[in-house]
Parts: sequence; structure tokens; C-alpha cells
Amino acid sequence: MKKRNLLSNPLLACLAGVLLNGYGQLVLVTSRIRVRANPQAEDLVLNRRAPVIYALWHCHVFFMPLLRLHARRPVAVLLSSHRDARIVGVAARLRGVELVEGSSTRGGVGAYRQLLRRLRSGQSVCITPDGPRGPARQVKAGVLHLARQSGCAVVPVGLALNRLRRLRSWDRSVLPLPFGRAVLALGAPLYVPPGQASSDGSAAAAEATALAEALEATSTAAARALAGGPNRR
Repeated sequence: MKKRNLLSNPLLACLAGVLLNGYGQLVLVTSRIRVRANPQAEDLVLNRRAPVIYALWHCHVFFMPLLRLHARRPVAVLLSSHRDARIVGVAARLRGVELVEGSSTRGGVGAYRQLLRRLRSGQSVCITPDGPRGPARQVKAGVLHLARQSGCAVVPVGLALNRLRRLRSWDRSVLPLPFGRAVLALGAPLYVPPGQASSDGSAAAAEATALAEALEATSTAAARALAGGPNRR
């Protein structure tokens, strides 16, 4: 059956999501996974229990549920409302992830308002700042606007694995393999100044560059931690 037919059939998409969730559980119970957090991020999330905006590259979406497990409280995840995300959405809900559906091209305004409400109510959210209508690993403006309006810190998230496969998707998504080791790293919190970005876009461009660099640096830190030896769950 062609992929588009699978995605168009709610029952088959649901079944695929259940299977994906089962695979995720297999990876979780057979792998050695460690969360390595910057002290400031750890203080915000665990000690002060402040709402934050987790940001990670789209290719690492498989590991979003780990953020909820680390924070020990619900995290709302922005997921595209496109039918391609239906399977991922089923698997995410089965893992206790709360979803907000929307994208830059479909339901974006409503999703943005939902995320802002959740942050203001004290709940953390998770966003992939790059998307399928733009180059992978290029920060879009949405996450920066959300940080500016909410006043919440953006916590960059990076990932490193020793056993994985790259899918043939636009972002070369990472699929972890069982019986491996992984490090999920939380970088230093970033704050976006309140108010409007400069009219020429220079401030927004600088903020986007800073976040992209922080995401890459956090991924590098995760890789270094992984290379340092076996991790304990």
C-alpha cells in the first residue's frame, strides 16, 4: 500500500502509530539513556519548576517524550497538522505527550495562541524551530516570537546516539536502534528580549543565529558526553 493511502486511512495510521510506540518502548527498555542538563536549565526545570520552551531540531523528534520524563511533568509538543504527522501523533499521545497541532502553513495562529496560553499557565512546551518548508537546521521566527511574548527561556536540546539509522526524509530524521547508548543534552537557557525585533530584521536574524549555534553546541556536548563512556539510565 502506498504511503499516501496509509496516511489517508485513520485506522491504518492509528495502527502504525501503535507500532511506532511499541518500537519506542523497545528502544527505551533496551538502551542506556542519560539526560545531561546545563545547571541553569536543571535549576529552571527541576528546582524552580518554571515553564520553558524546549527547542530541538526536527530530526530528533523521536526523543521528545524524554523531556516529559526528565521534567517529571507534562510537556506540550507542537506537531504539524499535516497528515504525515498523524502516525507520530498517535505514538506521542500513547507516551503521555500533550499535542498542540499546527504549522507555519496550517493552523499556525491557533497553535501559537495555545502554546502561549500553556506557557502562561506554567506548562513547558517543545518546538522544532526548523520545518519541512525550509532547510533543515535553520531557525524560523515562531519560537523566537513565542519566547519574546511569554518571557520564558528557550532551552536548546541536543542528541547523540551510537546506534541509529537516518530516514530518507527532508530532515534526515534519526531513528534510534535498540541496545544502544544515547545522551540527551539540555543547553544553557536563552532569553529573547521583550518588545519587537528591529524593523530591518537584524535583531531577529541575530537571535535566530544564536539559537541555531546553541542547538549545534548542545548536540556537540551530547556527542562528547556519549564518547566519554557508557551512560547509566
